[in-house]
Amino acid sequence: MSLTAPTWRARPTLAGADYTSAAVHELERERIWFDRWICIGRAAELPSPGDALVRDLAGESIIVTRNRDGELRAFYNVCAHRGTKLLDETGDGCAHLGKVIKCPYHAWAFDLDGRLVGTPNVAEDEGFDRAAYPLHPIAVGAYAGFLFVHLGESPRPLLDELADGTESITNFERYGLEELRVGVRLTYEVAANWKIVVENYNECLHCPTIHPELVQIVPLYRFGEVWDEETRDDGNWMVDGASSFTRTGTSTLPPLPGLLEEDRRMYYGTFQFPNLLLNLHPDAVMSYVLYPRGPGHTTVVSEFLFRPEAIAAPDFAPEPVVELWDLISKQDWVVCERAQVGVGSRSFRGGVYPRKDRFLFDFNERWRAEMGRPTVD
Repeated sequence: MSLTAPTWRARPTLAGADYTSAAVHELERERIWFDRWICIGRAAELPSPGDALVRDLAGESIIVTRNRDGELRAFYNVCAHRGTKLLDETGDGCAHLGKVIKCPYHAWAFDLDGRLVGTPNVAEDEGFDRAAYPLHPIAVGAYAGFLFVHLGESPRPLLDELADGTESITNFERYGLEELRVGVRLTYEVAANWKIVVENYNECLHCPTIHPELVQIVPLYRFGEVWDEETRDDGNWMVDGASSFTRTGTSTLPPLPGLLEEDRRMYYGTFQFPNLLLNLHPDAVMSYVLYPRGPGHTTVVSEFLFRPEAIAAPDFAPEPVVELWDLISKQDWVVCERAQVGVGSRSFRGGVYPRKDRFLFDFNERWRAEMGRPTVD
């Protein structure tokens, strides 16, 4: 399907059950969340050997750490002895493990490569081979400073998968994303299916009604459009004179180096299937990472990324960018939650996409293919 075709016919949305069914959610876990590269944060969150992040990914708890050589390692958060959960979720910070991961139940210890190295009160003459009982490994990688894990058996190369889609974060290497650091983190609990959050992000028919502040900074959005199909990388011009994504169009943040001249007046938004939504500005970058908690609940982690020297400066003032995005986010979550209620009605079997919803249809087609369903086009 061409998203830029001059003609368009109405296309169907997903069915209501695709947003509300526990059975659909379970199949998504296997076919999407456990069988693709999934973003779980930033690599800079664990800078040193022994640092660790613990994340819940669609009901599976995982550990990401660095071994003694500083290399990334990831494991299921499950002891090889009798299945005990090893570590608690780390939230906004990271854990500092030292040299081993120790089970809180029977004190079995695993080194940072997952090898079993300590089994208290297990006698040497029991014929027990520690090498046969490591932690269960998970594929892990990083690109542009983002951490990705893959719980499947045979993952594709990370970069190949990231580049495979209508939109891709690989188009924005000029922003030096790997060098940016988290300056502000906001977490939202949204009572809506993760797909509704993605669909809301990818359309602007709602913008004139829901986001009066946003349409003042990005004029195209006043017309319900998300892209004029002319600018580079799906970008949108900000209002004349704006150099920052704030209510006033200005900030005291230093501009990011290495950008194209047009980037200094542009807002870019891109979606990396299935759970990374990236917003790029002349002086900052903001990401949403989505964590599905069930058919009707998504945790959204919003991280604001800046140059490290900007964060360290005594006059670092991210508030204007953060406050506008926080307002936009909260406006979105209200309507996402209303949409979740509506698609749960017995009367809703499916809706319709006009042309300005074309990116939503493209996302739905990708979702159908990943779920093993026939596509519409």
